Amino acid sequence: MDLRQKFIFTSLVLLISVLITKVNAQIDTNKFEYQTVTIEGNSIKDADESMRDYVTDKFPIISKKLVDFIIETRSVQKIQYSDSTETSKIVAYNVNYRVPHNFLLDTAKILWELNIPEFRSHLYQLYKKDTIYIDTWPNVVGKITDKTFTGHFEAYRVRNWPSWKDPEKGKESLPPVPPGPKNPLGLFVVHYDENSLRYFHGTNKNYLLYTTMRNLSHGCVRNDNANIQKMKEFIIKRVIKSEDLSNWMDSKRTMSFDFADIDKFPVRIIYRTFTVNKDDGGAYLELYKDIYNYKNQGNIDTKWNEADLITLSTEENIIAEYKKNISSKVDEEKLRKTVRYILNKGDYYEKYYFKDIDGGVTGNN
Repeated sequence: MDLRQKFIFTSLVLLISVLITKVNAQIDTNKFEYQTVTIEGNSIKDADESMRDYVTDKFPIISKKLVDFIIETRSVQKIQYSDSTETSKIVAYNVNYRVPHNFLLDTAKILWELNIPEFRSHLYQLYKKDTIYIDTWPNVVGKITDKTFTGHFEAYRVRNWPSWKDPEKGKESLPPVPPGPKNPLGLFVVHYDENSLRYFHGTNKNYLLYTTMRNLSHGCVRNDNANIQKMKEFIIKRVIKSEDLSNWMDSKRTMSFDFADIDKFPVRIIYRTFTVNKDDGGAYLELYKDIYNYKNQGNIDTKWNEADLITLSTEENIIAEYKKNISSKVDEEKLRKTVRYILNKGDYYEKYYFKDIDGGVTGNN
C-alpha cells in the first residue's frame, strides 16, 4: 500500500468512525430517497413476487424486512385488455412500488461490522454521506486460544469453492479438505486481514450459527451458508467493478481474485460486551459475555488488536452509549439505577427494555 492509498484508507476509516456513531442496527426509512418502479402482473400477488425477485437481484444482501417494507409501499391500478376477438377482457394490474434509490445502484459500497462477543455482524450501505443499516447476520468467531481480532480492515480478496487445510498443531501433515459442501470454509471466502489471516467464510456446520455461545473457530468468522451466498452474489454484481466475475456465479471451480482499489470495502471488527439500541419495543440493553476475558487488561494483545475498539460493560460506558444513541435528556440517577440492576441481575444475550425495569427512565426511550 503506497502513501496515497494509506491516506485514502485512513480518511475512509475516520469517516466510518464518525458515521458509525450515528447509526443503530435498525431500519430508518426516513433516510431513503425513493424511486417508483412499476410491475405489471396478472394479480397483485404475482406483482409482489416479481418485485421481490427484482430487488433481491439488484441488491442480494437486502433483508427480508426491507423487502417487506418495499412491498407495503405498493399502489395498484387495475387495467383491462381486449383479446384479439374482442369478445372478452383480460384483467391485469400495474403495481407501483416506492423503492429506495440506494438499492437500485449499479455500484454499491458497504461496511461489514462484526461485534465479536455479540456473535453477530451488521451490514451497512455507505451511501452519499450516510450509513444505512441493511441487516444483521449470526456468526461463529474465534475461541479464546485462537481469537478474532479487532481493527479497521478492508476486504481485499475473495475465493470461490476453496479447499481447506487444518491449522491445528499436529495436523499439518493431513491432506487439505477438497472444495465442496463438506469443506469447513463453505463455498465462498472474503479476506479482510492480511496480517493475522482471518476472514469471513461459510461453514459445513450451519447449525452452530444458531447456538448461544459461538466462540468456536480458529479465528476466522463463519457465516450462514445462505448469507455467504448472498454476499458472493452482491460482491460479484455490485462491488467488483474492475473485472467481470459473472462466470463465478454458478461455478464450482476453485478461483481467487484480488480486489483493485475501487473494489475494496471497509470491514470493522469491534469487541463490545453490550448493546444499547432500540426497536419496536423501545430502548433496550443487551449484555454479552466477555469471552476473551478482556476485563483483565493484560489479556489484550495490542499487536493484533486495536484497543480503542474494545468496550466493556461498565455503568459509565452504558450510560454514555444511552445518551448518544437514545436520548441525552434523561434522569441520570434513574438510568444509573436501571443499568446497575441489569448488570447485577441480567443474563447474557437477553434484551432488557429500560421502560420495563423500575418504571423505566425518563427521556425519549
